[in-house]
Amino acid sequence: MNYKNLRTHENFILLNNYICMRTLQSMSSKTVKDLRLVSVFELSDEELTERLRPTYEKIKREAFEKNSYLTYYDPINCPTTAHAVHEYRDRKELMWIDGAGKEHLVKIL
Repeated sequence: MNYKNLRTHENFILLNNYICMRTLQSMSSKTVKDLRLVSVFELSDEELTERLRPTYEKIKREAFEKNSYLTYYDPINCPTTAHAVHEYRDRKELMWIDGAGKEHLVKIL
C-alpha cells in the first residue's frame, strides 16, 4: 500500500471515529442495534441518516440563528446537478448555478 492510499484510509478512519464520538455525545437512547459502535461504511442509508441527524440539526440551528442558510443538492427538487436548494429558516429556494459559479433564483419552493 502506498502512502497516498494509507492517508486516504486513515482519513476515512478519522472521519468514522469523529462521527462515532459526536454521535455518542448526542444520542441519549439506545436502539436495538447500537449505531454508535458500527462503522459508517456498514450502515444502511436510514441508519446513517439517524446517526448524522443530531449533527445536522445542530448545524441547521446555528445557521438559522445567524440568519444564514444551508445549501444542498436535493434530487427531488433539483432537475440537474447545476441546481441546488438554499434552505432558510422560513423558506427554501431552488437555485441554478451557471458555468461561472454565479447563483440564480429559479423559484421559491
